[in-house]
Amino acid sequence: MPSISHDGPIDVIRNHPEMTADLVRRITPIKIPAQDRLRVELGSSDASHVVPDEFRADLVTVIRDADTGDPLLLVVIESQGRMTEEKEFAWPACLANLRATHRCKSAVLIVICWDPAEAERCRAAIPTGHPDHILIPIVIGPHDGQELTGASPWLTILAASMGAGDMTTDSGRQAVLDAIRDTGSDVPLARTLITIILAVASDAARVELEALMQTSEYKNDFLDGIEARAAARGEALGEARGEARGQARGEAKALVRVLNARKIELTSEQQELIGSCMDSDQLDLWLDRALVATSADELFGD
Repeated sequence: MPSISHDGPIDVIRNHPEMTADLVRRITPIKIPAQDRLRVELGSSDASHVVPDEFRADLVTVIRDADTGDPLLLVVIESQGRMTEEKEFAWPACLANLRATHRCKSAVLIVICWDPAEAERCRAAIPTGHPDHILIPIVIGPHDGQELTGASPWLTILAASMGAGDMTTDSGRQAVLDAIRDTGSDVPLARTLITIILAVASDAARVELEALMQTSEYKNDFLDGIEARAAARGEALGEARGEARGQARGEAKALVRVLNARKIELTSEQQELIGSCMDSDQLDLWLDRALVATSADELFGD
């Protein structure tokens, strides 16, 4: 099963695919137009060719000309924990097939790797067998945070999600929380981003982050501020029963994900309590507690 180290960076990009244009500018030599002349969208990640073989990228974005809609660049993103011989064959095929699928003449492979040693292995050139046709993956890992941190809120969050942000200092931790706030995300997305960051942070950094989130600057202005903005945009609880039930299910799922990431074990009765709860206010309270609780007793205590 993929880990949060694998899925976290992909989730960050999936929630804001526009960031890939800025990412390309920062870590590749490829020249693309200014952001206001582009449209960036998620693309199909299925690079299947001949049955029964199948190749599927973790994430694909298509950078298009905003006026004509023509594809300018295909960005294929892979989250990789361990380089394998299989990838030496899968990556070139995946890149070529997706390029054909999207009818895009230019394509780039960006590999996110949270292990420094494996990141170096992923950077190795991959000969394809055709003369002068060699694929050199563009890799970002824990030592590449300088190129991303401070560039934009979303790239700062991406750096932190793959262990490339400086979470060992107060300024580094503040930069990540400020970045989440500056995205203007609604409550569920902000909590998802916080969960990812807490899950990949070291034990020491996690403790400091949780303490920082309880200070007046972030507790009042951060989570409460996000919720206020969401309510102002009409993204708070819907009045219709169906909307309320759907949001409650989503909040219950987010709560379980937070608890799993923080390694807080639940009894079967407690799992049933969360799954059956349709009270969004109660789920909101549990979600807030889950970000700092160290046990299930702290979560459900009065």
